[in-house]
Amino acid sequence: MIAWRPKRESTRVALLSAVCGLVFLAFIGTSPFHDKGEPREALVVRDIVLNGNWLLPLRLGDQIPSKPPLFHWIGAGASLVNGAMTESTIRFPSALFATLGVFLVYYLGKRLYDADIGLTAGLILATMAGYHSLAVEARVDMTLAFFVSFPLALFYLIYRGHLQNRAWWYLFYLSAGVGVTAKGPVSLILCGLIISLFLISQKKWRVFWTFLCHPGVVVAIVAGVSWYGAAMYLGGDDFINRQVLKENLTRFFVHGEGGTGHQHPVYFFVPYLLSLGLPWTIYLPVVVWVYFKKNLRFDERAVFFGLWVAVVFIFFSLSAGKRPPYILPLLPPLALLISLSLRLFEEDAGSPSLIVKFTGWLAIGMGLAVVCLLAGRLISGDLFWFMSFFRFRLDEDVATELGLVRQAFDERIWIMLGVLAFSALCWLFAGWSFLRHRIRESVVYVAAWSLVGIGVLHGLIAPALATAQSYKDFVQTAVKHAGRDGMLVIFPEGLDVSSIVFYGGKNVKLLPEDYGTLRAQLKQSTEPVVMGERPWRDFTSRVDSSVLIIDRSHGTGPNGNAPLILVRGNGAR
Repeated sequence: MIAWRPKRESTRVALLSAVCGLVFLAFIGTSPFHDKGEPREALVVRDIVLNGNWLLPLRLGDQIPSKPPLFHWIGAGASLVNGAMTESTIRFPSALFATLGVFLVYYLGKRLYDADIGLTAGLILATMAGYHSLAVEARVDMTLAFFVSFPLALFYLIYRGHLQNRAWWYLFYLSAGVGVTAKGPVSLILCGLIISLFLISQKKWRVFWTFLCHPGVVVAIVAGVSWYGAAMYLGGDDFINRQVLKENLTRFFVHGEGGTGHQHPVYFFVPYLLSLGLPWTIYLPVVVWVYFKKNLRFDERAVFFGLWVAVVFIFFSLSAGKRPPYILPLLPPLALLISLSLRLFEEDAGSPSLIVKFTGWLAIGMGLAVVCLLAGRLISGDLFWFMSFFRFRLDEDVATELGLVRQAFDERIWIMLGVLAFSALCWLFAGWSFLRHRIRESVVYVAAWSLVGIGVLHGLIAPALATAQSYKDFVQTAVKHAGRDGMLVIFPEGLDVSSIVFYGGKNVKLLPEDYGTLRAQLKQSTEPVVMGERPWRDFTSRVDSSVLIIDRSHGTGPNGNAPLILVRGNGAR
């Protein structure tokens, strides 16, 4: 549904490749690790690369990781090819599967509708907020999203007769089985639910039993169970308790005390359905109207995509543990539905004025909101001037991040003001075009805003936030103090040490969380010791220590309140 319709396949592929390269691959190395999640996945990759533990990699040498290793295998492979582990190689699997997901949506839309709808859907997916954000993070969610989308796409193309060779059937079952190594059996469960409900809704009982009794089922079982069997043998009860019970059964079924973290009410994902799909969820009123008023609910293709979205949303809403990235697998079908709905809405000269006015004025309202933000910044000098009108206290970590955003904005004041002005114009023109029923023009303006916004977010704001919290520079300096073959010692009291260990290289030693051990280490050794400022103050208040601090970190850690210090034992003098 873009204004320019490339006629050649090579042109469409080049356009999607350029967008994916710009939105995903260009930014996977711009920000250092600074939170808790990414470096934890990086430590699993580290164990594969340094110790060769491909089958059951561990975290910190003895901890069973929380997720299966498909993401980590690819990250380790990228690191070995690159010759070093970096943020880019660790995040590469996410960018890879995000790119493959965009092309999968393009191909699916092209085969089921036409190249224009497929291309627009691919561009919409690539620029959705939740999709491009997770495409540049070292997390397993994008891997899961692809291994839900790929088997479902294969199934539907086989079902519709577009893929008739028997090899496609076996690829479908193989991909469904391999998907279990992405984030556990949840991929297989989602695919099974969506396919079953679709075939039942269409009363395709014969097709249902054909897929259920196909020899490829054995391939899926072997592909999924083989790794779990080997991991259970190597990891024993620890693996079963961690990955089988806690990360799957307990996380889904156990509410309240005894359950896992991230427990939220059943409606938790409602606002995230809107926010993760931004800016394209502004067209959701169009999707709903077209789906129910243009008889798409009787179209097998739209029914399949609608069930895909609904099953993923409802399934994770019923889960005890909830995090926003969990619903990432519903974004590919949502992108296709948005693209299709915009096309049908454009072709219908009798589209209801209420939908047109609501969507158009919503876009104009967003543009006016940006104008107010810009005006407030110019008048008061504060980007978040509107916060003074709300009487509530921000969480410490949120307040810290807002302060960092302010700082990043002020350091690039003219660039950011220009971006805000451009954003306002894009939204105003997008709304005005929609009110005049120029749907393609509206889509172009929204896409332009998306691409510029992504560049600013991942190129300027995210690196500034990450650098302010990351320990990278400090740890690399500490490694130099330790020397080429020296040992970097970490006292982990009160710290999440994942990023410290990752940036510390091969020679890293973790001390027990015991001040007596720390005292002995500083008294007997000259090895540099990394520890938090708060534990150091607590330690020196109990022990008369003449050890001097030789460096302090600028990064304040994942929560913004845990700066580090570097000390060296008395043997240094």
